[in-house]
Amino acid sequence: MIEIDLQTIRDAQHGDESACRQIIADLHRPILATIFRFLGPRYRGDYEDIAQDVFLKLFRSIERFDPARGVKFTTWAFTFVRNHCFDILKRRRLPTASLTTADDDRPWELQDPSTPGPGASVENTELGSKIGEAIAGLGEDQRLAFILREYEGLEYASIAEVMGVSEGTIKSRIHRAKEALRLRLAPYLRAGA
Repeated sequence: MIEIDLQTIRDAQHGDESACRQIIADLHRPILATIFRFLGPRYRGDYEDIAQDVFLKLFRSIERFDPARGVKFTTWAFTFVRNHCFDILKRRRLPTASLTTADDDRPWELQDPSTPGPGASVENTELGSKIGEAIAGLGEDQRLAFILREYEGLEYASIAEVMGVSEGTIKSRIHRAKEALRLRLAPYLRAGA
């Protein structure tokens, strides 16, 4: 995860437009990707507008960001993403599936479906679609924790700050999310997809 340097933040806090543009350039892709993965295809036409709303809220509050509190700027920024996405979901409540965990503790890794590997094919496209559907079926808190960890590379402590819960809770949510995804994607994993 890219981190914004302190001088750029200070310049943006004092109204420097080039510093604000730099922050947007650095955070646009991770914020847009998180919105896409968290809200899913139902909001396909709204991703850019949602990201713009997040940046507007972020810059309206940027003067309140205090690096002396020990919070990274990106962690602070993802708090805006989280809150705004939750507000959107509250307005248009989406159905979620209940989470069932397996009894075994086998390690499991999810590969980013947007990164084509050698021999990318229709099967990989289908798997990427199924992974997206499985992630969309997670509960909101698990989905956001999983996305921030596995796709955006945030540390557990940073995710805990974004979500306002303990680091142990984040680890538990991510573990449960992986288990649920492993179960939902089991036919594809067995098929060697």
